[in-house]
Amino acid sequence: MITPFLQEPKRGQCFIKMKNLFINFVNWYLETNEGKTSNYLANQCKGDREFFIANLSEYAVEFAIAYGYNPFLVNKENIISFISKLDKDIYRDGTPFARFSKNKDSDLPQALLGKNNYLAFLRGLNTAKATAESLKKPPVRNQPTDTYHYEKEEMKKIFTLRLITQDRYYEFLYYPISVLKKLFYHNERRQFFNNYIGEQRDNIVVYIGKSDKLLFKDVDTLDINNDGSVLINGKFKLHTNVTGNGAKEELSTNTIENIVIDHAPSLERVMFALKEQLPTLQIIHNTLTNINNGRISNKEDLKNAGNHLVRNVEFSPKELDNLEKDLNLILSKTQLQLMDRYENLYKKKYE
Repeated sequence: MITPFLQEPKRGQCFIKMKNLFINFVNWYLETNEGKTSNYLANQCKGDREFFIANLSEYAVEFAIAYGYNPFLVNKENIISFISKLDKDIYRDGTPFARFSKNKDSDLPQALLGKNNYLAFLRGLNTAKATAESLKKPPVRNQPTDTYHYEKEEMKKIFTLRLITQDRYYEFLYYPISVLKKLFYHNERRQFFNNYIGEQRDNIVVYIGKSDKLLFKDVDTLDINNDGSVLINGKFKLHTNVTGNGAKEELSTNTIENIVIDHAPSLERVMFALKEQLPTLQIIHNTLTNINNGRISNKEDLKNAGNHLVRNVEFSPKELDNLEKDLNLILSKTQLQLMDRYENLYKKKYE
């Protein structure tokens, strides 16, 4: 079984907590190697630290899927044997990770996890015999000093925008929500669309403990503190679902971009189960494909085909009524939750 991204260590084991080890390595790399022995941040990530973190997270996920263990979950008591195993697996030929790395920026995943970067970082920890306390806390100098406060209306705008830009290009059936918005607005059905999105947003589950939860509509404030903790309504710590074991752990971040909307079950599964019951959405799928002269697989193609559809294809009131029924059926099967961005990425790979 693949190690969940935020897995708790078993009782009696002494693990370096993944989240802190991960950020410690990012800080070490940016201070020690970037601009000296390599320029991954500048060249591949355009200087964007969060983009760098997202890429590294993806590499760790692919590694975990290939080898069945998380490279950022390290037992301090067995760090020497862990480094040896990790070294062999990083450079092992013919594996899914090796193929992924070769096709991703000319072996960048292997390079970042390899001997001059992550392995060097781990060997440095072992050589220095760092104390448990120093391993628990990322270097203060590299931690964000800002705190962020969001009121209800600002949060509603942020998460509404995410919901209306979640286009999906499933081969069996598109979910072209950005096009559907234009279509409903163009046909004077703005209220239905706004209500459809609003109901999704308001019923997002927000975990505030191992089992305690609120709905998004009951969240008045969200605060991101400089220690990475996220407070809901000034007193509850935001938690995230952990991929693989269903546990809930405190979410740690320094930006609201890392708090994402997760579909549980996935939207793809919901739509696949309902595909025979969504006739008008199927018509739109076929029409968009025809306009594009082939399957749509990216935002630019969807935007161009969608604009053409809205301007040139007439939908009768009955067809629009049926489209509303299609969306309401999807809505009835939709369950959303706030989730850590990296856990969400891991879930997509893990499932």
